[in-house]
Amino acid sequence: MRIRTLFIPLLLVVVFSIVVFVATAPAALPPGSYDKLKAEAQEKLTIKITGVETKEQGDRRLEVLFTAEVLAVERSETCLKPGDTIQIQSYRWTKSYAGPKNPPLLPIGWTGIAYLNKAAENADNVYALAAYGASFEESQ
Repeated sequence: MRIRTLFIPLLLVVVFSIVVFVATAPAALPPGSYDKLKAEAQEKLTIKITGVETKEQGDRRLEVLFTAEVLAVERSETCLKPGDTIQIQSYRWTKSYAGPKNPPLLPIGWTGIAYLNKAAENADNVYALAAYGASFEESQ
């Protein structure tokens, strides 16, 4: 009888903890999704961040606009070349959320690889993230 009295409250605590954990854990994409998105990206560039603008979007999201210089081009469907200046639309969740990996807030001077897609047909040199938070990689 005493074991049952202790078991039920303990079971409730465990079940409640699991529910809270599952409800607050960010949902990741299926395995291999980021690699597939990177492989399908229109642009694979080595870039240097030369400017960062941020704008709060509500109390949970930060809209980010990076300005970057193209240092090298591995592939480009929009004919980018080294020396071009582009803008990259990004975002950053400031509070927990459920969804793909959160993109980093890159500092000015950051150099690395970017996987991008053209943001809109009528926007000159404006690009969007191709693989959510996995769209940027540190240079090796």
